This record gives sequence, C-alpha cells and structure tokens, in this order.
Amino acid sequence: MSISQFRFFIFICGCLLAKNAALIAQTDAHYWTHQFGAKGLLLNGAVIASTEDETAVFYNPGAMTSEDDFNLSLSFLTPSYSILKTQNYLGSGNTITDRNLGFAPGLGSLGFNPGGSDVVRMAITSFTRFKSNIRFRDRVVEGIKSNPDELFIGNLDFERRLSERWFGVGASFKLSNILSVGVSQFMTFHSESTKLISQKELVNKTSPNILNLGWRNKLKYSFNAKGGMITKLGLLLKIEDIKVGLTITSPTYNYFLSKASYEYDDLKTYGTDSTVLVSNLSSTNLEGYKTPLSIGFGMDFPFRKSHISFSVEYFKDIDKYTVIDDRDDPFDGLATSIGIKEAPVLVVTGNKGVLNVAIGAQTELGKKISLIWGFRTDFNQREILQNSSAAQFLSTTPNVYHFSIGNSLKIWNSTFSYGLDYAFGRKKNDTQLVDFSNVTDENLFDFAGNGSVVSNYKSLNFILAYDFRFRKKKKK
Repeated sequence: MSISQFRFFIFICGCLLAKNAALIAQTDAHYWTHQFGAKGLLLNGAVIASTEDETAVFYNPGAMTSEDDFNLSLSFLTPSYSILKTQNYLGSGNTITDRNLGFAPGLGSLGFNPGGSDVVRMAITSFTRFKSNIRFRDRVVEGIKSNPDELFIGNLDFERRLSERWFGVGASFKLSNILSVGVSQFMTFHSESTKLISQKELVNKTSPNILNLGWRNKLKYSFNAKGGMITKLGLLLKIEDIKVGLTITSPTYNYFLSKASYEYDDLKTYGTDSTVLVSNLSSTNLEGYKTPLSIGFGMDFPFRKSHISFSVEYFKDIDKYTVIDDRDDPFDGLATSIGIKEAPVLVVTGNKGVLNVAIGAQTELGKKISLIWGFRTDFNQREILQNSSAAQFLSTTPNVYHFSIGNSLKIWNSTFSYGLDYAFGRKKNDTQLVDFSNVTDENLFDFAGNGSVVSNYKSLNFILAYDFRFRKKKKK
C-alpha cells in the first residue's frame, strides 16, 4: 500500500470518527450498551474468541494475531431510534416519554505487523465507549382526592448526558501456533452531567392564583475525569477449529485532570406564612470516579455448517462511594442571621456486580456472503441509592436484551457488513414523585409516593461496518 493511500484512509477514518463524536444515541451507559465492528455488532458482542478484525484491540488483544495484513476497521453511520417511557412517575396514569433518532457511537482501528514480523501485531484505535442523553419534560395538573378544594401542579425537567472517549494502542504476540497473548493500553476521557428540576404546588381550585403550599427543587451537577488509564490483557487459544479467549480489564486509574461543579436551589413556600430558600452554585472537587474490574471468557467452534460464538463478561461490583460532597456557605459569610441554612450537596453512587452473556452464529450462504445473528444481555449495573433515588431512577434504562441479524459480504479483499439490532427492556420501582390519592402538607416536600413506577425501553439500530484489508505482496 502506498503512502498516499495510507494518508487517504487515515483521513476518511478521522472524518467518520469526528462526525460520530457529535452524535448522540438515547441509551444509558450500561457496560455492554455499544458494540463495535462488523462481527461485534452482528454477533452482539460474542467475539472474545471469534473477532477477526481490528476491533480485537478492544475485545481481546490476544486475538490480533489472527490477521497479518494491513487492516482498517470502521463502524460508521449506525442510525439508531430509541424510545424510553416512564409510567406513573408524576402520578398514577401519567406517562413521560423520551424519543431519540440519532447515531450509535462508532469506532476506527488500524492494525499492522511492525517490520513485517510474523509473530507481533500492533493496532491503534479511537472510539466512543459511551454516549447517552436522556431527557424527560412534562407537566401535570390534577385534582386531589384527599382535598377536593385543591389542585396539584407538578412540573418535571430532567436531563442526563454522558460521554466517554477511549484512545488506545495494543500489541499481540504469537507464542506458538495455538497460543497468542496481547495487551492494550487505553486513555479515557469521561464527562457527565445530571439536571433534575421539579415543582410541586397546591393551589385553590376556585382561585388557582393563590398558592397554598409549594416546593421548587433544582439539583444540577457535572464532572469530568480526563486522562484515566485502563489496561486490558487478552489470551487466545486455538485447538484445530476451536478457539478459546480470555480477557482481564483493569479499573480506571491515574486521572491527570478532574473537576466538578453543581447548582442547587430549594424553595419551600408555606402559603402566605413563610418562605424558606436554600441556594448555591459552586465549583468543587471531584471526590472520585470508579470503573470495575472485569473478566471475560469466550469460545468459538464449528457446528454443522455454522460457527457458534459465545462470550460472557463479569463486571465486579463497586461499593457505594462519594462523587461530590460540598457544604459551602451559600452566602459566603456575608449574611449575619442566626440559623443560616447551608446548601449541602452530596452525590453518592455505586454499581452492582453484573454478568453479561452473548451468543451468536455465522453461517456461510456462499463463497462471499454469510448470515450472522446474535443475542446479548445488557444489564443495568447502577445502584438506586436513597439520597438521590429520583435522579438515579430517571437516568437508568432497564435491563436491556438485544437481538441482531444481518449479512457479511466479501468485496475484493475486504468485508462489508449490514444488519439490524432490536433491543427492549422493562423495570419497575417504587420511586414515584407524587401520589394524587395521598397528597398532604407533610409528604409534598418528599420525592416519594406510594405507587409503582414502570419504565419501558425499545430501540432499533441499523448496522453498517467495513473492514479494509490490504494484502501483502507474496514473495517470488
């Protein structure tokens, strides 16, 4: 391959990655939310032992020695349509919906054998590991069963954005014809923000401009953790037509830059009697951001006219820890009244241990075309903690199950893949914002009702991926 060709394909890769970086798919950031590459997408992640393209630098660096050509893998322009509905959160019978049409995150990876080596292979990659935006906005006006003379007014404005970009380099070593090992080193750039604005008011039914009781609460926080390091070790064992893969992925370590900020407002109005305000806006320290240790295992073996692929990955739990903890005086010491209320902002999170499973198959329909399908789980790992249950419930999608099917076509020396991925999920929790049948002066100032809240998630992705292979000239 000439230098000009090399520069051209690097330029195309960069353009596609830059374009995908600006696009958002409405999914939550579970560990297996996004898959990459031709096989990764169609087999739905069942590729720890069966990946044959440059996505191996991410899935299993020990499998990179499966190729010895100059390769470029691209996942690009993957249209995604998703719907997230939450029922009963703003009272029984109420439904809030977030619809999104966008593009799933893409990946670009370049693999080569340094110095024409037959036992060493390297790759560089850049991809968006997570990209999500969940937004709920709604307003309800309802009668109160316990007091027919009053109306309840409720407003909700919620948004959570999350983005995590990975850059990495990997190397694989062929120790023998049956065993290869590899290591990949990634640098990550993580950012996320959460905003929850709620309003709960009781007014006279005959004179709705008169406020009997009201609570307006706003919490918005954001943080960045840049330059985190993640190390991944991989192993691939080949015994005739059977492949076995094993991976270990470290937690994130050594952030070189982190910051956080928040905005907090809490206004309670007790009719004409009194008003209590607690408010603050500040930059603060990021107390911590953690990702789990994970262990993956995969197999690939022939069965009749197909190859069956199987992968599992266990993500270790993360104990409850503090992300933001700030108790700054909102008046900076200038107010002299006794009993000034501070604006304590405490953001705590934690992750459950999760075991995700994927299975798929590839069947040759001809010399240049194959049918590929896959199934995978994408379990929700986030703990719902009491101190921020409202925000955490709204920002997490249910456990999601994916089904994919498509074709892989060999065009010249390269492979083009296309297909569909359908996903669905459902969860139920007692995290209702208000229960119209039981609104009182006491519980109006709580994020709690007596009813169950149900969330349903559906999505459809159109899969497009291309693996460029540049064959080496055979020696005469």
